[in-house]
Amino acid sequence: MLRPDQTAEARTRHSDGVETALRAPRAWTGGPGCLIANDLVGRLSSQSRHQLLDRCETVRLFQRQMLQERGAELRFAYFIESGAASLTARAGDCPPVEIHTLGRKDFVGIPLILGMRVSPHRCTVQVAGQALRLPAEDLVHLVKTNVEIEKLLLGYVQATLIHSSQLIACNSRHNLTQRLARWLLVAKDRFGSNEIALTHRAMAQALAVRRAGITTTMGAMEHAGMIRRGRGRTVIVDERRLEAVSCNCYHVIQSAHDRSLNLPPAIRIAHS
Repeated sequence: MLRPDQTAEARTRHSDGVETALRAPRAWTGGPGCLIANDLVGRLSSQSRHQLLDRCETVRLFQRQMLQERGAELRFAYFIESGAASLTARAGDCPPVEIHTLGRKDFVGIPLILGMRVSPHRCTVQVAGQALRLPAEDLVHLVKTNVEIEKLLLGYVQATLIHSSQLIACNSRHNLTQRLARWLLVAKDRFGSNEIALTHRAMAQALAVRRAGITTTMGAMEHAGMIRRGRGRTVIVDERRLEAVSCNCYHVIQSAHDRSLNLPPAIRIAHS
């Protein structure tokens, strides 16, 4: 398993047995045609975006790669541009439970925004992709000196807190069909695509249920024409019907993200 600090210098073995280091180019060239794939970075003004991206490099994300480990020091922060990652928590000897599925609307490194340097959770890449990575110290400096970046990331923290509390209510009150529909819709937003390249096992971990329950429920959804299943992936065919069987928690989570990232100027907080 890769260490959290191996993201940009991860090594891969090709079919000819040659091991090659993969180092991606820096993310920002300043050209007018440069596209910003991460939703958070794209919300910044041109000036703040330059300040952030000048400290970032584009790195490839590999499946099963750890971006952060529970109890370990955070050396980097990541703005995901493509692919997906899973933030998980563990309760004793039980299997880990997913807290959030992270994609192009997300950021890895919330403890740094709150003045902490150690991660309470594990973050693992589920679907290979790429991200903007910057050193933890650079992110902390930007949050201390740039009010717009501070406001944006504090808004993201707020959205994440609402998301987490809504999942507690959803998982305790709604049936598996409603919860799975909600999860698929949220994942679609995070992926930026109707095709969700995650296995039934990953979905079972996200919803803390047995994989057999996911398979049965998805079979019923496919029979009803809402989704189409393939090997290791699910395609949302009829989003409106999927929303109809989902609980309202999807809309609560979706609106919380948009509202929290459009807050009035925030009161500055003290950073250690």
